[in-house]
Amino acid sequence: MGQFEESLQNFTRDFAYGGAIRHLTDHGYTPEQILKGYRYPLSLETIEKIQKDYLAEKSKKQPG
Repeated sequence: MGQFEESLQNFTRDFAYGGAIRHLTDHGYTPEQILKGYRYPLSLETIEKIQKDYLAEKSKKQPG
């Protein structure tokens, strides 16, 4: 897969599912709970990556 196709796929995935995964993360859901409870058409690894990236970005924004 080329760089453009990969970027487009990542954008589409984040647009469709990223907000919901970030919301559920804020409410304490694990990637396993998200995958099992909501049946997103994503792999566990993809959910883990979205969650990890979100938590890393969120920790950078917190003062302190």
